[in-house]
Amino acid sequence: MTSSVETAAMMRQSVLDACDAFDRVDRRGTARITDRVRHQLDERIRLAVVGRVKAGKSTLVNALVGRVVAPTGVTECTKISTHYTFGAPERGLIILRNGQQVPFDLVNGGLPEQLPVPIEHIAHAVVFLQSEVLRDMTLIDTPGLATTSGQYEDAARRTVLGHESVRQADALVYVFHGQVLRDDVDFLREWGSVTATPAEAASHAVGVFSHADTFGGTPWGSEDPIMKAREAASQFARQHGAQLGTVVAVAGNMAQAARTGMVREHDAAMLAGLRQVDDLDLELRDPQQDGEIAPGIGNSDVSRLAETVGEYGLRFGREHAVQGARALSDWLTDVSGIEALRQALAVRYIGRYAHVKARRGLDTLEQLAWANGAPPQLRAIVSEARLQPALHPLQELDAIERLAAVEPDHPLVGMLDRQLSARNDAERLAMPASSTPEQLREKALTWSVEARRASVVEPYPERQHAYTVLDRSFTQIALRLTPRN
Repeated sequence: MTSSVETAAMMRQSVLDACDAFDRVDRRGTARITDRVRHQLDERIRLAVVGRVKAGKSTLVNALVGRVVAPTGVTECTKISTHYTFGAPERGLIILRNGQQVPFDLVNGGLPEQLPVPIEHIAHAVVFLQSEVLRDMTLIDTPGLATTSGQYEDAARRTVLGHESVRQADALVYVFHGQVLRDDVDFLREWGSVTATPAEAASHAVGVFSHADTFGGTPWGSEDPIMKAREAASQFARQHGAQLGTVVAVAGNMAQAARTGMVREHDAAMLAGLRQVDDLDLELRDPQQDGEIAPGIGNSDVSRLAETVGEYGLRFGREHAVQGARALSDWLTDVSGIEALRQALAVRYIGRYAHVKARRGLDTLEQLAWANGAPPQLRAIVSEARLQPALHPLQELDAIERLAAVEPDHPLVGMLDRQLSARNDAERLAMPASSTPEQLREKALTWSVEARRASVVEPYPERQHAYTVLDRSFTQIALRLTPRN
């Protein structure tokens, strides 16, 4: 059975083989393009975190990286785009608009409050960190949109939408704080205009409701705000499937506290000490008032604790805190939604970036093949490459993007998604891991026949295309599982 890792390796090799074939025909004329394609095949995905001012972008970056590296207050560094990427030694680098580079030291492992160069001269900053998360992606923290200074908003737009034909972001995490405003939707539409196709825009964008723990008001009411945020996120994803591949509800402050080690044993002990305090007393506490709300725990102490774990953590985390800081952090991680976001990024972005890079490389080669004066053999090389079974996942990616753009909830989207995300043939066929090759082969043949029949009678072109692609997907699985004499 073919694993997802093997699939990615075969796609990469097929594009490299096409590059080599181009060079054998005309190395002098093709080398500049083929070398660029080879380099791009080894790049990490560049993921931009975008949203309005105070939406919670930097907090989300810290939670994803697992360290407090991005400033969450108003400093010079929040007014420029910062690329967090894997590298050693840990250090910072400012890229000036004229292309020059200025190194700087990190402060406590993160960005300093002031930069050594005036902001107006800076294109962006790069921070090299030894974070395992950054082995697979580069995170780009951008200035807030809809700022009082158009200069800083322009920096975000240059990063994501491109400037003078340069776009630094491959994919997007758009962060919403509570109410979705028209400016948010307008920006997502702009994002769609700079991607290759509108369908690609949706597959390369994930939305985040970043303040899930206070969604709709306060965590002290009768309704759970995180549950409300998750329901709202699902509804918003259905309404805006043309702009967003999915939407996840995340309690950013809680996620940051758990993932960056901000929760200490002292915090857990204090929170556990509040178990017997009535919810109403905790909600109505006055941080300015002297005195204790529980033995040894003052009002001001509780407020400082709430700044770390949030009011939601204060209310619902007390029982978990009894077991210590590790148990409290695990609960915060689970309930905050950060793991759901990490999974969405792993599946939709990192897991599929091999497909995106292969498609981009093949498209680049095709443009070269059809350029004026290009040798005719180059066109044949690209045509043959596109028919290779190893590159069939690119057709699956195209089919899901086209269908999800118009019918994001159609069952075929889920089936195509499974082909792209599955780790092996059993998962691709929704079969138990214990299934024998013969059982998998029979299931693949059955689904192939059903997809072929459906494609003949299906009147809608996006669905018809999806059925045709799935027919080939299942046929290839059956062929792989057919015993060879």
